[in-house]
Amino acid sequence: MKKIKVGIEGGAGFTGGELIRLLLSHPKVEIAAATSSTFPGQPVFLAHPNLRGRTSLSFTRKLDYAKLDCIFLAGGHGDAMSNVPAIIAETPRLRIIDLSGDFRLRDEALYPVWYTRKHKAPELLKKFAYGLVELNRAEIAKARLIANPGCFATATALALGPLAKGGVVGVVSVTAITGSSGSGVNPTPITHHPTRHSNLKAYKPFTHQHIPEVEQILERLAGKKALKLSLVPISGPFSRGIYAVCQVDLPKGWTAEKVKDLYATAYKGSSFVRLVPEPPSLNAVNGSNHCDVFVTVQEGRICVISAIDNLVKGASGQAIQNLNVMLGWDESVGLEAAGTYP
Repeated sequence: MKKIKVGIEGGAGFTGGELIRLLLSHPKVEIAAATSSTFPGQPVFLAHPNLRGRTSLSFTRKLDYAKLDCIFLAGGHGDAMSNVPAIIAETPRLRIIDLSGDFRLRDEALYPVWYTRKHKAPELLKKFAYGLVELNRAEIAKARLIANPGCFATATALALGPLAKGGVVGVVSVTAITGSSGSGVNPTPITHHPTRHSNLKAYKPFTHQHIPEVEQILERLAGKKALKLSLVPISGPFSRGIYAVCQVDLPKGWTAEKVKDLYATAYKGSSFVRLVPEPPSLNAVNGSNHCDVFVTVQEGRICVISAIDNLVKGASGQAIQNLNVMLGWDESVGLEAAGTYP
């Protein structure tokens, strides 16, 4: 079987490493090249020691787009919006999956507010499909350009999507704790793991850049103004995973059975969302592309708890799931492995 050839921009980061790890087991994909400005010409295992002996691939400085079928952009925020117009002009047939936040929002006016920069390619914003398969599968299947969701956005939107589609409105309180790998390879005084070990610290309360992204997809599901997010992210003392606890008022006249039916209907046939009977465990999803979701109703309140691996379902695994859907393959190809436990 002929494999498609893919390239990875920013292959030395955590998401780039996860893309390489997962794609090495994908039966329909060949990694033609991965770039790194830090390790050009050097073996991939220097950045990702877990891949020693798994691949002979070495990093390059640039990708030859003409030789590729699809590229994954795993660079920093701002890189894609600067480079994608030229890439499209050079190779308009190329499929692009962007893992940064550069094309997630449809409204260019939101970028200076939430990403502190003006958008450099606003004409492309509406050409990118939002890549949350379980909530936007039909659009992704027709797309050539995909904006991969953020990690908090993935955990939160999957937790709240069925409620928005079912007509729930109001403010939803979300407290979400994340592992240190979500901050990237390069440590800062705020994100460096030694300062997080045995520690908890809230950051960007009500101002995290994934808030408008979640509200955007919830509004599209509802067909009108839907749930508003009151998000407090927390830096956790572990390396991988996001655990999101969402609480909202139960609409008048609704029952627990109605709420749970919304979730059963929304995720019927979705192989990566598992509805679980008790609050989920991060250890049960880490290393996998699964999102475990628990729903309960008590005393007029709905509580939904979701758990994902921020680097897999929250980034690289989801990007591969998007590739699969975009090309008409089974969405689980290359992503079948269960998570590591404990």
